[in-house]
Amino acid sequence: MLTLAAVISAFSLDAARAAGTAPADILSEPPAAAPDESDFWTRKNLFDDFGGLRSAMAPYGLSLGIVENSEILSNVTGGTKRGLIYEGLTDLNLSFDMRPYFHWRGVFFARAYQIHGRGLTANYLDNLDTASGLEATRTTRLYELWYEQRFGDWLRVRIGQQSAGQEFLISRTAQLFVNGAFGWPTLPGVDLPSGGPGYPLGTPAVRFRVDVNEALTFFAGLFNGDPAGPGLGDPQRRDASGTAFRINDGAFALFEMRYNPDNSPANGTYRLGAWYNSQPFNDQHVDATGLSLASPASNGVPRLHHGDTSFYAIVDQPIFRTKDSDTGPTLFARVMGAPRDRNLIDLYLDGGVVYKGPFGRSNDMVGLAIGYSRIGKSARLLDADTASIASFPYPIRSAETLVEFTYELQLTPWWQLQPDFQYIFNPGGNISNPLYPQRRIGDAAVFGLRTQITF
Repeated sequence: MLTLAAVISAFSLDAARAAGTAPADILSEPPAAAPDESDFWTRKNLFDDFGGLRSAMAPYGLSLGIVENSEILSNVTGGTKRGLIYEGLTDLNLSFDMRPYFHWRGVFFARAYQIHGRGLTANYLDNLDTASGLEATRTTRLYELWYEQRFGDWLRVRIGQQSAGQEFLISRTAQLFVNGAFGWPTLPGVDLPSGGPGYPLGTPAVRFRVDVNEALTFFAGLFNGDPAGPGLGDPQRRDASGTAFRINDGAFALFEMRYNPDNSPANGTYRLGAWYNSQPFNDQHVDATGLSLASPASNGVPRLHHGDTSFYAIVDQPIFRTKDSDTGPTLFARVMGAPRDRNLIDLYLDGGVVYKGPFGRSNDMVGLAIGYSRIGKSARLLDADTASIASFPYPIRSAETLVEFTYELQLTPWWQLQPDFQYIFNPGGNISNPLYPQRRIGDAAVFGLRTQITF
């Protein structure tokens, strides 16, 4: 089986010494900038220069980021039961750009999370589309730890602990929304081992970026196949600190082509991609002998399939926008599919519109989005088989649909406030309520309020 260990051992840092030294942007995060000396209400960060710390770090290419995200969410209808939760995420990151001081085109980056509170999906909804992109098992964990080197003007290589959800499968427009499905999509989040290398899990990886020209970019990544490794229960608890650094769980390979005409935000960005995971996957319907897993004669051991794959397309399309303005509406859409025999979710769709600058407030954003997660045909056949032999009503799963309306209010450059509303149809795809097995989980109306402060 191909493993990430074989690729990492073949990667030599000696090759990096041949790279050029001309300045270039090699981070998705901006390089260290001079501290903002403006007043309290217009400064970029709440603590401004941190008592001179940021100014002292900047000449050496060091940049410190601290962001606190907090929210409350409540399902006023539906779910397994009604409830109100608080959850939060403290994001601490440090980048070391070697250009300013060493004139070397390399960057070290580290990010850690402190996750607190409890999630609405886990405690009150039991749905597929996680109600919040912050929701995760409470812990303090390392998320990213990598080095990126640029070779010439066309190749960038990143090696170390990474999350695929930072660059692959993502619509930048959709990241406004609170529901986690609009970040790392529900299909890989449900189908992949341990949910794949998306928030909050990172895993050792090698990522290549090739800039063909200003408009066309290719990305390729090879990640460890199972971020948390095999085992029972919550995968986030199996690697609660984020320091397992597993490299022998098969391979998870991604490829994405990205096209942005004229390299301009006023034009659309179009992505086509695919992924392949070399791990074994259980059949959703039959056992190794071909009998339905619901059959009393079944041995209960699912048929194994070698590997899993998916193809996807993403569009972010501004409309009614000039090159000199970043305000106005932007449409987004994503579609992805996977084989029905080995995946609980075989089709995922989402789309929506985000308007920047409503009511004359140039930095506010308002958005409306919808997401759709379809239960694969094999899983539905298993439900039908189970229903035919059950002595009580047994629901046959179909799909879960999510609608979200949100408004992000930029109170100051360092403080955002975001009221939010979600409505979830058929939570879990129409599954029984574990507290009341004779009923399905009711459609859920969710109200929430998120705040983000940049220190």
